[in-house]
Amino acid sequence: MVGAVGFMDIANALKRARPFAQAPEEAIEAMVPHAVARTLSRDDALWQTGAPTTHFSVIYSGLLKVVRSLPNGREAIMGLFGPRESVGDIAVIQGKAMPASAIVCSATAVVIRIPREVVLEQMHKWPGLTISMNSAIADRVQALQTKVQILSAGGVEARLASLLLDLADRFGDEFEDDTVVIPLALSRQELANLISTTFETTIRVMSRWQKSGWVETRSDGFVLKDLEALRETARTVIATRGGG
Repeated sequence: MVGAVGFMDIANALKRARPFAQAPEEAIEAMVPHAVARTLSRDDALWQTGAPTTHFSVIYSGLLKVVRSLPNGREAIMGLFGPRESVGDIAVIQGKAMPASAIVCSATAVVIRIPREVVLEQMHKWPGLTISMNSAIADRVQALQTKVQILSAGGVEARLASLLLDLADRFGDEFEDDTVVIPLALSRQELANLISTTFETTIRVMSRWQKSGWVETRSDGFVLKDLEALRETARTVIATRGGG
């Protein structure tokens, strides 16, 4: 069952997905009949913390955040995942319960889900698929390292600039006027959670950057208008304006 997404769409999406980049055609063909394309809306959960790992998930469209609830009631965003990326694959391969929740943070998202046993069967059969999976896991480790780098980038402004540049690199579209559009409608609270600061501080910094012409916020995302200013800010440890 594939819903509004057809078999050919799923096959093409899997071929372009990082975990299946080196998988042979036979492995993709074997997985497609078992795939389910699930459509979710903003704030829907693909799974909650502690859920069993029953399926391997590849994002077809939209954006998901992986989050953990903190004792103080705030939400810690562990990562953002978009089209052609897998989410939760380490837990799925290990057969462990999901350590965090996966929540949609775009207007809608379509996620292709393949039963865990089907993916594991193809991994045993095709070494190329196993290599791709290992590469995807390495990417996940790199993503965690990037988040650590962002959180240790200095003051709030440096962290926020680092985050926007990382999102631009992963999801952005560059135009001839040297602007970059990030098609991710993240709220100020979500930005604050991603860089471990407060809602009020994020509003203050983003408002200042908007007045300076560095960043424009739109209903469907952000436009980065002065990349060099953001890069310089990301390289600077701002002690006087840090905190939050």
